[in-house]
Amino acid sequence: MEIHHSPHIPKHSKPWKEYLLEGLMIFIAVSLGYAAENMREHYVETKKAIISAHNLYVDVKADSINYASSMLYRHKQDSCYKIIKEIYTNNRMSQEVPTIYAAHSCISTRYAPIMNSLALDEVKNSGTLKYLDDDKLKAAIQGYASLGNDLKLREQREFNYIDRMIDPITTSHFNFDFYSPLGNSLRINNNKIVFDIPIPANLKIMKEEKLDWDNYFSIMGMLQMIRESTEEVYIVPTQKKNSELLALLRNYLIEHDAFKE
Repeated sequence: MEIHHSPHIPKHSKPWKEYLLEGLMIFIAVSLGYAAENMREHYVETKKAIISAHNLYVDVKADSINYASSMLYRHKQDSCYKIIKEIYTNNRMSQEVPTIYAAHSCISTRYAPIMNSLALDEVKNSGTLKYLDDDKLKAAIQGYASLGNDLKLREQREFNYIDRMIDPITTSHFNFDFYSPLGNSLRINNNKIVFDIPIPANLKIMKEEKLDWDNYFSIMGMLQMIRESTEEVYIVPTQKKNSELLALLRNYLIEHDAFKE
């Protein structure tokens, strides 16, 4: 005959303090786990932010070089325009045909700085900004990025003008056997244009009788006005923001022991 024993059931509950202590221990354990996970995530994301900041530094430094070289070439274009405008004012166009060719080649070249956007977009779109512990750096990144689109639109304004107004003159009135090799061979020396390629005999402006020089210099003058506006309103301010951001990125990377040239 089997004997069934009833399970032991405590006849009185635990003291309320014991329940409170158990609940508190569970709360502390969960809170510590959550805090540890947050600390780990913050550490990982901060490391990623430092890597992104270094990638951005590389791009911004390349931008800085690009702005400087662009401005040098654009100043050469300004000088070429002034030289041929003086030739035109003194009615010496027929005596300075090679100089006209060289100047036109330089002036009609599309040369504008472009902002590198790859690292910038990565910083903006990945949430990296909130892990950069420097408010001044964050503001500088956002300010610099906001100028990129305006710079691109202004480049399109210049290039479209050259497409519409300058290129038809180039193809109609300049001999490409000489014009095309000019490229970057020319330089300015004592307010004169010098180039290192041989000048063909009897070089001339093609169909010169159909070229209205007054209209030509009006078109070129308008291009100069567009370029001067681009430099004053867009390139120079962007170049200034670039220098500020470059310095802040360098300091940030040095502070985090991650600076590499």
